[in-house]
Amino acid sequence: QFRPNFAFCLACDSHHWDGMMNVPLRYLEINLEILRCFVSGMMSLQKLPHELWYCSENRSIKVPVKVCQEYEAKVASLAERIRQRSPPERRLISTHSLLVAQRVLWICTAAMSDNLGLFLLVGSLQFLVAPYSFAISILMWTMHTCVHCLGHFCSALVIHFLPVTLPSWDVEINNQFIILFLALDFLLTAYYALVANTDGYPKQFPLLKTLHHMVYGTFNGKGFLVLFLLVCKGRSFNLAWILLDALLGISPLVNNFLQESILAWESLFYHIHRMQHLPVVYEHAHRTHHHLTDGTAWDAHVFSGAGFPEEFFFLLQDILFLRFVGLPVPCMTYRLLKHQLANKDAHQRREAPYEHDEYHQDHHLHHRANYGFNRPMLDLVFGTYKRTEKEWIDVNDAMYKKELAPDGDIVIHMKVNKVPFPELSKQSPAGWQTALAKYFWN
Repeated sequence: QFRPNFAFCLACDSHHWDGMMNVPLRYLEINLEILRCFVSGMMSLQKLPHELWYCSENRSIKVPVKVCQEYEAKVASLAERIRQRSPPERRLISTHSLLVAQRVLWICTAAMSDNLGLFLLVGSLQFLVAPYSFAISILMWTMHTCVHCLGHFCSALVIHFLPVTLPSWDVEINNQFIILFLALDFLLTAYYALVANTDGYPKQFPLLKTLHHMVYGTFNGKGFLVLFLLVCKGRSFNLAWILLDALLGISPLVNNFLQESILAWESLFYHIHRMQHLPVVYEHAHRTHHHLTDGTAWDAHVFSGAGFPEEFFFLLQDILFLRFVGLPVPCMTYRLLKHQLANKDAHQRREAPYEHDEYHQDHHLHHRANYGFNRPMLDLVFGTYKRTEKEWIDVNDAMYKKELAPDGDIVIHMKVNKVPFPELSKQSPAGWQTALAKYFWN
């Protein structure tokens, strides 16, 4: 006769319970490892010649191979750590599908309730569905703050202490404003996707693929705007502030200064992008941006390339500043509205014949190559540029070539095709700044 061993069953239940309790700790451990690797990796990149991300003239840049090996070892070590320590995930519903459902629920919550606490609670569900989106969201907030917000906050301080009173040209975020803003954004995206680009014509994909990119790309790329506008409905921003911010040009002074430091958009973007494509982390965060193969203007996020689980903290930051401080957010300013147009253009694949390399579009085709923002030099240095037989690659109005020096170090050659070189990571200065610079330089 069978007699159950209750001690054995109790031990099994205890082991199972301990295993379940261990899962959140392992996710927390890897999130901390990701953040640690970010800081450590940036320290390695700091040792590289900074011209790799701000050079705008013909130049040959020598890169110490030992630093490259040091950086690659850190990224590879983190990838292996994730493979070994990540809890096994066996789900009946994919992580991507759960994230889409959570995003739909979040948008519905924002539309039906003005309760910020409830909004944050529903938004935080993404960290249960995709735990590694927590660390990646922090990294994306870091980049967003360094690249877009520091200059914006400096501009706000200057305007606050100016001995002038701004006229109250308040614009209320109401249903009409939301519909108009999103409709205008949709029409501009359609122009870049279907009509023309700055240096060619958009590739025309089959109708079903175009519709797929239109629907899903809008959902992924514009969810940030939808959530922000819905949560801030009933609040106002001063259009006079935005116009004065554009005229003063404080933001580009700060932003363009940072572009020659380790906190440059190019270095931050490359490093964070490499981490977004790590095993498991990719499924939890960045895959939503790569759900569809190849690039179209529909796939462009407000701030360069991001999947919707990666925007939690910088979305929260923008909401808090408008709701409680009344400060217009970066995505509403003149220079970042221009950047949003450039981002749509940069994601759209061109119709053949097209004589240049399609740098970021090819990232959406190959997925694990071309991680940089605007310049391919870090991709060439670390061997992450897409496979090509070309000796020189032609990317964004410059030619680039990689070769090995006799001592084993790497040399990157850059030849500028257009003068002045269009530095997309920099913001355009105010007119008075340009005139003043020409006066003193001449």
